[in-house]
Amino acid sequence: MKYLRKYYLIFFILLFIMMIWINYQSYRRTEKIVRENFETEIELIKNNVFNSLENAFAAYSISEIVLNQEMEENSQILLAEYAENQDPISWNLTELKAQMPDYEIYIINDQLKIISTTLKADLGMDFSQYREFSKLLYSRLKSGRFAADKLDLAQNTGLINKYSYQATSDGRYLFELSIDISKRFPILGDFNIFAKAEELVHKYEQLRSINFYKFGQDSNRVGILKSSNPDELEPVSAKVKAVIKKTVLENKIQNSSFKENDYQVTDFYLPFLVKGEETDSEWWNSFVVRVRYDNQNLLNELSQERKNIIFKIIIVLISFIIFSMIMHYFIKNTETIAYHDCLTGLPNRQAFQEYFNQSNIRKAKEKTAILYLDLDRFKEINDNYGHEIGDKLLQIVAGRLKNSIRPKDKVSRIGGDEFTILLPNIKNSEDVEIIIDKIEDIISEPYQIDGHKINISCSIGYSIANNTADSLKKLLNKADKAMYEIKSEKNKME
Repeated sequence: MKYLRKYYLIFFILLFIMMIWINYQSYRRTEKIVRENFETEIELIKNNVFNSLENAFAAYSISEIVLNQEMEENSQILLAEYAENQDPISWNLTELKAQMPDYEIYIINDQLKIISTTLKADLGMDFSQYREFSKLLYSRLKSGRFAADKLDLAQNTGLINKYSYQATSDGRYLFELSIDISKRFPILGDFNIFAKAEELVHKYEQLRSINFYKFGQDSNRVGILKSSNPDELEPVSAKVKAVIKKTVLENKIQNSSFKENDYQVTDFYLPFLVKGEETDSEWWNSFVVRVRYDNQNLLNELSQERKNIIFKIIIVLISFIIFSMIMHYFIKNTETIAYHDCLTGLPNRQAFQEYFNQSNIRKAKEKTAILYLDLDRFKEINDNYGHEIGDKLLQIVAGRLKNSIRPKDKVSRIGGDEFTILLPNIKNSEDVEIIIDKIEDIISEPYQIDGHKINISCSIGYSIANNTADSLKKLLNKADKAMYEIKSEKNKME
């Protein structure tokens, strides 16, 4: 039975380790899937942002073919007016505007100031204060030709405007036309990239913000055009300017990251450089998009998975403990049945054999004694009072025996009214006889059972193991023989 306990313990320890390993591997697989899903979703966000912007510009670009032709035709109307009246300030711009609905008209002089316009709020605007832009306007003024810009992203609104410039042949004036494409083509209002950016930020929890930055031709002057997060509408830091400059110069996506409140925050910058005919890029209507996201959701999800695995391990541990207790109970119960006498609860012959085999006393200098006890005239008790009284008597005798021996001694019932006692650490036969006298005195005390006063004595024989080679069978036989000799002497005396 001791081997059963040993194998049972090993089995359940291995089972517990296996369950922990299975749950850990499950967590590792889940962690990998969560990280892969996060990375996939980030790539999806990047592609969604880029495609949304590309689609918006693709949709607007379709309108450019029509608008370029319209703008050139409308510019010819202004040139015809100039041929008749070379004082644009005196022109009736309202009548001219009626010939070109949805367009705003600007008259720019050779000082690069707006001297007349249909949009009164811009009257008097001086472009000469914008160094890079003024150079381009001045070259157009002196070219005498028509030029149409690409699309221009309006700050804060996300609307797309288009501008054209027609220089007079004498180089004195520049006629500028502008149009809000969404008014000319209302359906294109669905491609508002600022609105799309806010939609994406609300759609993906990982996204913190999408910012749009405008920059100068040399990329030294950078300003924030629009942000999906109002808290980020602030002056652009030197670090961000440096990344934007690199984005512009290399014309490719840049990445940067930093720690914030235990989260990893990542920015990636998308360049949108509008190419023009006169310069490498029309920098005044080009921009850089910064998409910012963090791994908070990833960490939260991984944290939840860790909690789940800990919970599972706790459940496994609790189940293991409960099952171990149940198995321990069954094994102990089985041991009790296998190694104990059902009537008295004392160890039986098999248990006594194991006690004898396991006794480390037999390896020491002290000797081991075996007592063989038999109740005198027990059959008469059964005959006179019945077996029920006899069984109760045996139970009381068993209790008295357990109380009369030393803690290290072992008592067992090997059958009927016969008991054996293992006495380790015995120096000589005198020690054994002292213990026997004590046991006989205790057993001979009267018994009160169900109103009956019963007196009974016992006969005890013993044997002493002189060396570890003595077997239990040999010692029991010797003690049994000695017990019967004592019992015979008692019978003769009676």
